[in-house]
Amino acid sequence: MKSNFKFKLKNYGQMFFVLFAIFVGCKRVEKTNDSQLAVEKKVEISSKEIQRILNTKVNLESNLVTDDVTFSLPDNYYFQTSTIDTKDLGEDAKIGKIDLKTKEGYDMVQLTNSLFTLTQLADEYVNVIKDDRPNLLTIEDLKKDRDIDTVYYENKNSIVFSEGKTFTTLHFQYDPKTGSYYIYNGEISWSKEISQEDKLDLAFYFLRNAKNLLSTNLTKQEFEWKDYVENRPKFEINMMKYFFKNFNKEINTFLSVGESSAPAYNGYSFIKLHRITPGKEGLFYDYLNKLAEGKFREAYEEGWAKDLFYSEKQLKITPKGNASVVEITDLYEGKVYSREFMVFTIFNQNHKSFILKTDNRLNEKVVDFYAKMFNYYSENNTLELSK
Repeated sequence: MKSNFKFKLKNYGQMFFVLFAIFVGCKRVEKTNDSQLAVEKKVEISSKEIQRILNTKVNLESNLVTDDVTFSLPDNYYFQTSTIDTKDLGEDAKIGKIDLKTKEGYDMVQLTNSLFTLTQLADEYVNVIKDDRPNLLTIEDLKKDRDIDTVYYENKNSIVFSEGKTFTTLHFQYDPKTGSYYIYNGEISWSKEISQEDKLDLAFYFLRNAKNLLSTNLTKQEFEWKDYVENRPKFEINMMKYFFKNFNKEINTFLSVGESSAPAYNGYSFIKLHRITPGKEGLFYDYLNKLAEGKFREAYEEGWAKDLFYSEKQLKITPKGNASVVEITDLYEGKVYSREFMVFTIFNQNHKSFILKTDNRLNEKVVDFYAKMFNYYSENNTLELSK
């Protein structure tokens, strides 16, 4: 079992907000004046593209999310389970024919894409509600009170739609083995700085996640950068391409020796580019080895390297193609207290030398993604796939 956190929510204002968002949906009222109104082109997606997304390659892991419920989640996802106490709900708190006032409580499983643990991209969760009657819910119940603009997909268990610039995926299924309804909700808010096309694309990856909750196909597949590009949401790949487009400008024109560039998304920088003196590439490896050997005072004298990375925790450095993975383990009384990662590569371009590195607080679930991306870039000087 991995990353299973459970806690009790004791109602009050937070409880009202959670339930209102789940059962009623959020409506946004925008004030405009007529001179500013413009007709936006509605985004479209073909049935062929929908099927491609639903059939994309994904490594699933089995996760025990409650005492008796197991979900198959993408291996780059974390979850956190909360138990919702229903005793303070209104008398008419229902989903379809499910009367929540008759329940002692239910579980909410929050899902988090590990690439965005420090900057939330979207809201994904699954409500787990016990009931021994399998025919109490319809997709019409989940649509109720939603201010839907466009429906992009709908069947008896699922719907993908937009409300203004917010895109939502809803899906439900009944599991007779546990006597539970699993009600999935994935939402990309109007407030996120993401194109409408990328939001719609992401909404169908949410549908893939929802349909895979009870999948038994847990076969692991090795991914290369090409596989990540072809099987992950467009926004994830487009965001990385945006960073590297900025890096290319720095590499070709602006960055001097000793300077760094770290473009940010939503206030958070994922990757840093640092220019070093040609012929000095091995110094960073030497510096890391000193840290790993506990020679902290000697390593600390390397000021430029210290500014990129410094730790007195236990380090393990593992080559992965042209990239390297630094495993940072915090020990407490001889036991592992926490484990984080940093991925880097050193490359030469236009007769200049650079270190490309991630944040020093990576979680294990994104290490392979960054390592394969860095490895591909160091060999091709681009993230674009060769034709």
